[in-house]
Amino acid sequence: MLLALLVLSLVATRGAADVPGRKKIAASAKTGKPSLGPPEFVVWSGDKPAGQTWAKLGPKGTIGISDKAGVGQNSKGLELNFDGDGWRGCGLNWKGWFPEDAHDDLTRFNTLVFQIRQTSTSPQARLMVSMVDNVKRPAGDAAGNAVDIVGSGAIEKIDATWRRVAIPLESFTRQKPLQLARLWEIDFSNQDGGHLSFQIDQIGFAVENLAAPRFQPGPGYNARVTVSTEKELHAISEAVYGVCGLPQEKLVQYGIKITRWGGNPSTRYNWKLNVDNGASDWFFKNRGQTIQTPDQSGYLTHILGNQKFGATTYQTVPMIGWVAKDAASYGFAVGKYGPQKGTEPGHPDAGNGVRVDGSNVTGNDPRETSVLAPPEFIEEAVAFVASKAGPADGSKGKPGVKYWVLDNEPALWNSTHRDVHPQPLTFDELWDRTVQYAEAIHRADPTAKVVGYCSWGWMDLFYSAADAGTDNFRTKSDWEAHGRIPMAEWFIRKCAEYRQKNGKALIDVFDVHWYPQGQVRGQGVYQGKGLDPELCALRLRSTRDLWDKDYKQESWIANTEMDHIVALIPRVRKWIAQHNRGMEICVGEYNFGGSDNISGALAQADALGIFGRENIDLAFLWHTPEGTQELGWQIFRDYDGRQGRFGDKALAASSNQADLAVFAARRTADGALTVVLINKNLHGACAAQIHLETARGALHGWQFDQASEGKIVAIEKLPARSAGVLKLALPAASATLLVVTP
Repeated sequence: MLLALLVLSLVATRGAADVPGRKKIAASAKTGKPSLGPPEFVVWSGDKPAGQTWAKLGPKGTIGISDKAGVGQNSKGLELNFDGDGWRGCGLNWKGWFPEDAHDDLTRFNTLVFQIRQTSTSPQARLMVSMVDNVKRPAGDAAGNAVDIVGSGAIEKIDATWRRVAIPLESFTRQKPLQLARLWEIDFSNQDGGHLSFQIDQIGFAVENLAAPRFQPGPGYNARVTVSTEKELHAISEAVYGVCGLPQEKLVQYGIKITRWGGNPSTRYNWKLNVDNGASDWFFKNRGQTIQTPDQSGYLTHILGNQKFGATTYQTVPMIGWVAKDAASYGFAVGKYGPQKGTEPGHPDAGNGVRVDGSNVTGNDPRETSVLAPPEFIEEAVAFVASKAGPADGSKGKPGVKYWVLDNEPALWNSTHRDVHPQPLTFDELWDRTVQYAEAIHRADPTAKVVGYCSWGWMDLFYSAADAGTDNFRTKSDWEAHGRIPMAEWFIRKCAEYRQKNGKALIDVFDVHWYPQGQVRGQGVYQGKGLDPELCALRLRSTRDLWDKDYKQESWIANTEMDHIVALIPRVRKWIAQHNRGMEICVGEYNFGGSDNISGALAQADALGIFGRENIDLAFLWHTPEGTQELGWQIFRDYDGRQGRFGDKALAASSNQADLAVFAARRTADGALTVVLINKNLHGACAAQIHLETARGALHGWQFDQASEGKIVAIEKLPARSAGVLKLALPAASATLLVVTP
């Protein structure tokens, strides 16, 4: 799993704009009165200081009240000074320092407001703001989102001029729960290097009308779309609509048939104790709530929860050979290994394993956090689950775990889990561990499928972690020793050799992870925020990584020695066709980001359409649909608010894919033709001529765009078809679903 920044939604908190020809499926967010001055409810100002401050700022840093740092002439204000590299943060508890039950109920407001200016001469910084409630949660289970002040569109820039910031409170609640009725702290953070100074004043809450930012309008274009309605190409697997985490009501709403248990902590999950390790993502610290019996383990809870809704599980198990030994130990104690560049907030002895000079701590003992977990440990886990939830084939009632996945991104073990596996993975180690752990799973449940490889991205499709060496993949001795073929292709060949020798498959599914790698002005496609039109347009082009043999890379991949056409799915399918026919394909993690604006919704819809058209077997969004991304799911899985689905039998469809993506399918349940059209042009409308051939029946349409306020709307009046052709105007940055019911 790539470490995910918390994200936000820019769904407006104003009333719905009148959109001709469309009606809303659901009610809009609450409206409020304008309030453009100081906050109505002030939690801190230079004239009214309250609470206490905290700082975690690296080698140097301060936060405090300073004279002449406020908005008013010669008034006081908060002054933040960030120094050092990596994460730096500070916060204000306006109720005091860790009071037992102090908080304010702010549910009557819809906006966080404050004044800010930057006083350092450093380049403009990405300053994040988040809020904290007074609700007790398990260790490591943070609440709320961190919002990029500039990237969210709240203000144009942070500079020497005092600027008023207004951020919708719903921006802090989209991904993780945050109790607005129990707020008591506001935090600021930054991950850039160097010295940064800010002054902040008049922090509080208000009720305001906030318009959602939009892309500027531009020239339109014409497009011809053809849908072949007669010949069905293939069945679309419902497992391409996979997620890693979703509330139960959403599982029902979207008809999710499989969910994934995975991510970095799953590499060290101890199913007997229900604990794992946060790895490099969180100070190599063990976490969880110790259980008395395996019946309470997260494995079983997750699996049985899926069964209630008729869903199965894509279950990751450790293959690294170690699992967490308890719920509290950590890997790099400052008291033992010396000062480190970062420590856990509130826990100064739990270090990040990086010395102050930037070198990694080495020579630590894995047993400080972990115990050995050989193949027998996993065999016992699979047998236990099968005894409680049933085997994969459903021979004892409801189906158990259909897919057991061998770890998470093993080529990154020497980075993510370097406290227990500091040596880089080799071709041979990957295969040896795969054989040992896969055979153990097959012994425990012969009816289950086993998933392997679990690539993190581009480089480990070709080379092992050991190939990086000390010369950044110049020598590649491991690759040289294994016939100079891509490691992924070599692995697939080894799977074929095993099947031929043993008469059965060792690995049933080949799993790859994919995140877009392009950047614009220092912001990556996946984690970047804001309405930078170049970044958002790149996000929508980056989905072509999945399929397009003509799409040339716009990232660091173009500087590697391999060919610069990713075409991920066709590439993997070619290797399988050459060496091990019948092996399934899974995109085990993906996310194209953009959940704070319409581009994220369009990219998500495009990805779902691609997975169905390209006929892969499984795909899993990491981690769950966030913010605007939910619109991409709704257009395919609940377009009408009554669980209306895109079809399950793929049909051929063509268009100008660069600007207008089109996906078509027949729905088995009622024979309806469904067509999704995604106008990826952020500025221009598309005048589309849609050739539906012999499609007959009632035509209906649904759509979302920048004007639909985060909702899918029904198109009330569609133009009449003439000789099978529908002429339809598609707004800029929009997704449209057409349904023809016989």
